[in-house]
Order: sequence, then structure tokens, then C-alpha cells
Amino acid sequence: MAIVLDGTVAIQRDQSGDVANVIWFLYGLPASGGAPNNAVFLNESFGKASPQMVSFELDGEEYVVYADWQSSADVHQGHEIKAFYKTYGYILISCLRDDIASDEGLIRREWITPVKYYEDYVTMVSELAKVG
Repeated sequence: MAIVLDGTVAIQRDQSGDVANVIWFLYGLPASGGAPNNAVFLNESFGKASPQMVSFELDGEEYVVYADWQSSADVHQGHEIKAFYKTYGYILISCLRDDIASDEGLIRREWITPVKYYEDYVTMVSELAKVG
């Protein structure tokens, strides 16, 4: 069972207004020395017009976060994120963590990791069955 996280997704744009990067700023990630891996992006997590989903593993646990663009003022951003992951195939995950080594309090941690794009859950399962 995956741990569902809360977070915010931010789209960084270049000077021409195109998507230059997508950052998932997540709350609730445990303080550990590990890095996220096995990241997956589903454009439709539960079927037609359902939220987009990012999942990944960290220290043996699976984490997931959803982005529901149907309730957003700018539905087009979901299409931009889809195109970004299909084109570039990496994800930037960011969070705040207590810095135990120093007395600086919270520090920002970021990881860039490959992400596998799938249109939906059925497509992902079909593709994984071909590999196995």
C-alpha cells in the first residue's frame, strides 16, 4: 500500500513561456539518507479525466501524490506536464528536511530521477506484463 503525500507542483518556464522544468514540492517525506527511485507518472490515474499521479520508492516504501487538474483554474497545465514527462523523462522532487548535522533548521532537499511515463494504469500494467 502506498503512502499518499500532500504537495504542490510548480511549473518553471523559460523566456518564451515554454515549460523548462516541473517541480513536485512534497510534504511528509521521512528524513533519510536515501533518494527517490522507480518513479512513475500516470497521466490518468483512475481512468478518463482522473487526476495525474506520481509515485516513487524511497527507503523501501512507496509514495504517491496526485494532481487533479479538473478542479484547477488552469486545466491546460496538466497537458503541459504530460508533454514534459513524455519528452524529457525525468522528475524533480523537492522537500524540506530537518538538518540534523547542523543547527540550520529546515533545509531544502532535491532529487532528479528518471520517470517512466504511462498514459493510464491499464497501459502501465500492460507494459510491465510485456517486460516480465
